[in-house]
Amino acid sequence: MLVCLTVEIILGGVYLVSVQKMVNRILIHSLILLFNVVEMVCVYLVGRLLGLPTDYTIMLMLLFIVLRMTFKKPMHYKSPYVCFIMTLLVFLSLFMVFHIDLTICVLSTVFASYVLTGKGNIGDMFMWSGKSSKFDDVMDYIKFNEFSDNVIKFEAKIKEQDNLSYLVYKYRFKERKSFNEISELLDLDTARISEIQDKIAFAFRVNVM
Repeated sequence: MLVCLTVEIILGGVYLVSVQKMVNRILIHSLILLFNVVEMVCVYLVGRLLGLPTDYTIMLMLLFIVLRMTFKKPMHYKSPYVCFIMTLLVFLSLFMVFHIDLTICVLSTVFASYVLTGKGNIGDMFMWSGKSSKFDDVMDYIKFNEFSDNVIKFEAKIKEQDNLSYLVYKYRFKERKSFNEISELLDLDTARISEIQDKIAFAFRVNVM
């Protein structure tokens, strides 16, 4: 009897947690959808303020959105405010080019939609010799201390706790793959990869370095 009661309590707790996660997921997606709608309305208003015809304004907006979906792996800023401002600036530039020439404007839209995806990641550029990220200290430490006890223990612990985090750690910090490569390997968007990367780097600095 006690065992059955315990099992029922556990199952009830698991159910409540699952429901809570589902509610949170719906809420997050609803807020994202609302943000995108407001963002596109503001972009449309910018086009109208610059004197673009309604049909051309909508055409350029749809072209940009469809191309980003086609190229896949669109990049997003972590801050919604920065994302909103940068979106307005990108479309402001495109709308201003429209007054010069429609063909150039369309080509610029195609280029902008490509650059703002993982395929336009600067880390994939040939002969790029700048600092690849703010985590070079972690990457260098792993490179020169790969077989130290602390690094081995950290890797074993993170692998035991979360295999996805371990794979991001392996690809990003040990193999130094680009965000685009990791995104294709793990089927994750760059924002999620960046989030996991930040957590791993923080834990590594606290527990290893």
